[in-house]
Amino acid sequence: MTEWSNWSGWVKSQPRESFKPKNESEIVAAVRDGTAPVRVVGSGHSFTALGQTNGSLISLDEFQGLLAASAKDLSATVRAGSKIHSLGRPLFDAGVGLKNQGDIDRQAIAGAVGTGTHGTGPSLGSLSAEVKAFRLVAADGQVLDCSPTSNSDAWEAGRVSFGSLGVMSEITLGVRKVYKLRERNWLMPASECWRDLAKLRDGHRHFEFFWFPNANDVIAKSLDDTDEDVSAPLNSDEMRARGERVTADQRTFKYGCEVARFAPFLSARLQRLFTKASMGTSTRARWSHEIFPSARNVRFNEMEYAVPAANGADCIREIAEVIRSRKIAGVFPLEFRFVKADDIWLSPFYKRDAVTISVHQYHRQSYDELFGAAEGIFRRYGGRPHWGKLHTLKAADIEKLYPRFGDFCGLRARLDPKGKFLNTHLAGIFGAANG
Repeated sequence: MTEWSNWSGWVKSQPRESFKPKNESEIVAAVRDGTAPVRVVGSGHSFTALGQTNGSLISLDEFQGLLAASAKDLSATVRAGSKIHSLGRPLFDAGVGLKNQGDIDRQAIAGAVGTGTHGTGPSLGSLSAEVKAFRLVAADGQVLDCSPTSNSDAWEAGRVSFGSLGVMSEITLGVRKVYKLRERNWLMPASECWRDLAKLRDGHRHFEFFWFPNANDVIAKSLDDTDEDVSAPLNSDEMRARGERVTADQRTFKYGCEVARFAPFLSARLQRLFTKASMGTSTRARWSHEIFPSARNVRFNEMEYAVPAANGADCIREIAEVIRSRKIAGVFPLEFRFVKADDIWLSPFYKRDAVTISVHQYHRQSYDELFGAAEGIFRRYGGRPHWGKLHTLKAADIEKLYPRFGDFCGLRARLDPKGKFLNTHLAGIFGAANG
């Protein structure tokens, strides 16, 4: 029995059996014959216990690759286990690129889609919102083609379903023609950020900021389309290697995390130091798939909620004030992004333009005090959790936040009547006995 753990190392399990299917037929066999609970994993980048099982664990690491892409139809079909960093160059060679990405590209595409992973931009939805169709291996081994015209209820719900309805095998995404982006990073007073937030949001294709709560400035970042000349694109191996490289800045930040762990009273001073280290303005231009991601090799745990866009600034300011007043230890910044509303049943952005606020804690440090304080504030603002990031909500809480929760539970019961995909974590979400 081999132990499995997620990326941060906080979620562990010992599955009875493990599968690494190389094709869809092998996925079908693993699901049909596997011991419940059957869970599927990509890179383990979910901080919740989605991948935890003492039954069967399916890894899609050997089921990757671009299957088709069309610059005419603006669509691309990929195998579900494909890592995002491995898709950029093949899509580029086909003349297209993803419309948006987050700042981490280590995830498998199915995991990113299934948890509603997103970037930033008021006119841009999550990766899930770009799903045109997918193939789903249900609990009995049946393969369903899901789209707006085929198994439409499974398509509506399944774009954000975190492996609770079945195992995605192929995903077709909406894309755009290959494009370049210019990135700008700059330091600005927090008061100026609040004053000009709407202007900053609407003045850029992508805008976000990072805020060390004990600092008076925020680190702002924008991305905009550009036609300027850029260097030749990196290949997939180079993209993978770039994301794993540990820089001097990361080593310094990790040292600061360790200092704060043993001397928590230095947290505020370290936060101000890291903010000052970001002084000045930097710019660069690259192909889209190269400029979205940043290396994130100092490991952490994360909580993220989506709150109504109009209330985002008030919410993050309240979280920062609580961190300061309680002197909560930690040196990671808060992250603030914009996401467009969608119509996916359990999407954090269902029928609501949102701001997402992320709270991080170093992986060797307890997150209970920080996340507990933040979650209380998120809930007062009507926040909805990112399904791949830590939260404490159960079925009764979730039902109040998602108007289609009952419909989703009905569909889940129909597709998986014996709860084959329900581990303890998912059983708590759905208020059901796990198999």
